[in-house]
Amino acid sequence: MNTIDIQRPRRTLFDFLWQHGTKFSAGLFWLALLGGYGWYMRATGLSAQAAALQLRDFLAGSGWGPLLYVVLYTVRPLIFFPSTVMTAISGYLYGPALGTVYALIGGNLSGTLAYFVGRFFGGDLFAEEDADANGFVARHAANLRRNGFEAVLVMRLIYLPYDLVNYLCGFVRVPWLQYATATLLGVLPGSLTFVLIGSVFTSESTSQRWLLAGFSLGMLLLGLGLSRWLKKR
Repeated sequence: MNTIDIQRPRRTLFDFLWQHGTKFSAGLFWLALLGGYGWYMRATGLSAQAAALQLRDFLAGSGWGPLLYVVLYTVRPLIFFPSTVMTAISGYLYGPALGTVYALIGGNLSGTLAYFVGRFFGGDLFAEEDADANGFVARHAANLRRNGFEAVLVMRLIYLPYDLVNYLCGFVRVPWLQYATATLLGVLPGSLTFVLIGSVFTSESTSQRWLLAGFSLGMLLLGLGLSRWLKKR
């Protein structure tokens, strides 16, 4: 009995790099960052702790510090750095008021960047006209597009992984205006929660630390309560 030898298409180096380009870019960035950090410590003779304190003083005390912080927050999803840590750092560096402002700016910019990255790689995989043809996943993607604002708002309020929501919404092509508006509103409780956590570490008195911790817990519960109310509606 004759068999037909079906050969799979050979994967080229370009195909491999295209598929894993984000991981390679993140790895190269971290290598460059660690290499630059090591070079700076050797050039200045500073210890790791002293260099970290110097970076903190620059971010907190320099006029360029907030701008650098926002830029780092914006590119954060490309290097897989946790958004919660960046938000808490804002509270640690700039206090509750300014820290919230900078965290919201950086968080929304990073979310928009991740959204468009997901939209680029998603292509027309779940195009609306193919919702019935592609089955279960495509129908849910179409449903997510139709109820974009409500869905994104609930996902933000229940603290689903930030970048997962960003990439998912871009991948299934949730309308950008609905995504951006729901993100702006939905991240408020979470941003305040983690900014206040960061501010606790720079508080001058025990009573102030307890007050900030209490407000942080209150914002966490508020976000979860709002998400439950929205889901019931």
